[in-house]
Amino acid sequence: MRSLYDGKGAAYAAPLAKLGVVTCVLAFCLGLAAGAPQAVSASGAQAYTEPYFEYISPTYSIGLSLDPVSIDYIAIDPEARGEQRDVLAYVGKPSTLWLGIGGWGTHMPAKPGKVELLEEEDRTVLSINGIEFVGFLKTTFGDVAPVRADWVLTFHEDFFDMELTWRMLENVEGLQEAGWALNMDFPRYGDSEEAKRVNQDVQGYPRWILWYGPELGVAAAHKEGSTNLRANRWYGNLPSSYVIVHTWWKPGGSGIDWGTYPGGIWRVGFFGGEDQLGAAEILYKELNAID
Repeated sequence: MRSLYDGKGAAYAAPLAKLGVVTCVLAFCLGLAAGAPQAVSASGAQAYTEPYFEYISPTYSIGLSLDPVSIDYIAIDPEARGEQRDVLAYVGKPSTLWLGIGGWGTHMPAKPGKVELLEEEDRTVLSINGIEFVGFLKTTFGDVAPVRADWVLTFHEDFFDMELTWRMLENVEGLQEAGWALNMDFPRYGDSEEAKRVNQDVQGYPRWILWYGPELGVAAAHKEGSTNLRANRWYGNLPSSYVIVHTWWKPGGSGIDWGTYPGGIWRVGFFGGEDQLGAAEILYKELNAID
């Protein structure tokens, strides 16, 4: 297992041709009818105690570290040809949740309070609850923030959903940023407002965000109404396509009252590269059940 702080990752390949599964060119076309994500059922979920989790399907594979919490790898094969390519970037910032109190990125996710797993015929749900955030800078090293997060990931064969909930254990002063991030190994990124972005902050949430190259791409579609806290997204420095989607974002910080706040729902799907950017809009429409 790679550590969150290794700064690199080996390529991952999963020869899955033997499964003989026929899929759509746009990998998430099959199974999109699964509809909106559903939360873990308390009666059906089981405690998951391993420090690492993997989900493998014909079209993608994903590995997650659970202490500290982060996405370790994502490998994709949208046409299920039996050869998955690792598309996560391992330079710069990690693909995980993000928190800044009194500064930018002052705390990183550490261990969760508990993890539950629900496995059904058409989905696998990993509920990572009560995630702690610990300071890792000289000014915050070892400091445990009065903030917890629940991160529920629902895996379907051709896409996965992420639902984020923030829990303020007390009134928090100086909250500058809180959100989730993906760092993808693609030369371009953009969104429904502008398909090619450069390093910049952009206010609000788009319909979708995408990361792509000539032959492969990843799209994340927003579930409308899943949160009214839609501060902004930050497009990091290329060539690694790093994007942070912020629930809160304010230079200098702001005060947030104790309580529970929805961080939003996003669906992540995969497609065949720059000639198929329309796949992102399909993903958005299916998630939001728009005819």
